[in-house]
Amino acid sequence: MNITRDKVVELDYVLKVGGEVVDRSEPGEPLVYLQGHGNIVPGLEKALEGKKPGDSLHVSVQPEEGYGERDEDNTETLDRSDFDDQIEVGATYFAQAEDGSVLPFTVVAVQGEQIQVDFNPPLAGQVLDFDVTVKSVRDATPEELEHGHAHADAIPHTPTERRTDMNITQDKVVELDYVLKVDGEVVDRSEPGDPLAYLHGHSNIIPGLEKALEGKKAGDSLHVTVQPEEGYGERDEDNTEALDRSDFDDEPEIGQTYYAQAEDGSVLPFTVVGIEGDQVQVDFNPPLAGQVLDFDVTVKSVRDATAEELEHGHAHVAGMHE
Repeated sequence: MNITRDKVVELDYVLKVGGEVVDRSEPGEPLVYLQGHGNIVPGLEKALEGKKPGDSLHVSVQPEEGYGERDEDNTETLDRSDFDDQIEVGATYFAQAEDGSVLPFTVVAVQGEQIQVDFNPPLAGQVLDFDVTVKSVRDATPEELEHGHAHADAIPHTPTERRTDMNITQDKVVELDYVLKVDGEVVDRSEPGDPLAYLHGHSNIIPGLEKALEGKKAGDSLHVTVQPEEGYGERDEDNTEALDRSDFDDEPEIGQTYYAQAEDGSVLPFTVVGIEGDQVQVDFNPPLAGQVLDFDVTVKSVRDATAEELEHGHAHVAGMHE
């Protein structure tokens, strides 16, 4: 299947500015976005049009098709009393516009009671060099089209370092760094400066971890062991199926994750575990089903959710909704 409007795309990427890596996807954790809906910078989206799984490409994006040119007038002086929490130079905070959208800004200087802030995106004015590999392409669900973005377990986002003293409770947006181990082996982790963002109390993360985080605040670190019943569930050996090779738009690959759409419109991920002639054996169990999950977590920030986040049931972060 080729990348066209209204397709959900998974891709691995490395982003460089001036030859230096400033962002990248983690192995096994691709960026997921909805083509044609402004989820990613325009220059990259245009370059990906028509590509298919397995394609790799280098894309140089000029500022006018990236994060725009820097606007030196897009700065402001705020009063210290405008902030609920301790102010840190270099930290990113959020303001809510009259239309309900979230405006990220960076503190660039503190002079007494005056706080100098910059509303320009951190990469404004920069030429962006992407190295990209397309991992998968699928049709969007009706709900994804309605919301204007892909639904996935984790939505990649622009790094932030805002910290607060607010406790984690229902309807708070939380950013956290984490390392996940299974049987002592690291199977997933957040990148430095790129925390996981989620909306607490809305099942964005597994129940056992969400319960353990209740009441915690920015700066708290904890170890959490999650049993299968509060993680990805026990393995169901009957939750497998044999499909015909003709059911796939592209050549199936063992170990590759694909997506099926259920009658209710939900997306069912599955993994190809074997191929025998025209029969493709697939497994609908989550890859970590039946596993005990050991998390080491540090809470980076906590804030109130916006009305739009509460309506959609997940956190919105800079770069996801443009």
